[in-house]
Amino acid sequence: MRHLLAATLLALTLPASAMACSKPSGAAALEQGVIQWANQERRAKGLNPLRPSSALMASAQQHGCDMANRGFFAHQRAGGPTIGQRAKANGYQFRRVTENLAYSRTAKVDTAAGIWRNSPVHWANVLDPKVNDIGVSVTTSNGRIYWVMNAGRHK
Repeated sequence: MRHLLAATLLALTLPASAMACSKPSGAAALEQGVIQWANQERRAKGLNPLRPSSALMASAQQHGCDMANRGFFAHQRAGGPTIGQRAKANGYQFRRVTENLAYSRTAKVDTAAGIWRNSPVHWANVLDPKVNDIGVSVTTSNGRIYWVMNAGRHK
């Protein structure tokens, strides 16, 4: 019932076009590249790699499209769903969930990786030993590339 309520609330807060947004050329390879980069960094620190999660991919995509369509850059728009609400609405029941955001003018994994590596909070999310799943989305609007990385631990 809570999952249905969260999905209903989410549907009321997003326009019908929220999931339809532009992706840069080679988006799937870029998304996979971010996952590979995160896992390479985790292995170098003796941490387990993150497993791709379709639910977290959908959550990341939803937020990337929301930012691209509405022209904002934040973990939550005014009145919009939180990372936890987005994850649950996309079927991810979690004990822990985190989010990294970045934007750039270039669609290169190294760009997002550099932004996150140079931010202590984002770097801690990449190396969080309490998460084991990952979802990544890359979207574009008005020449800006939006990067979203969701990581979590499933219940």
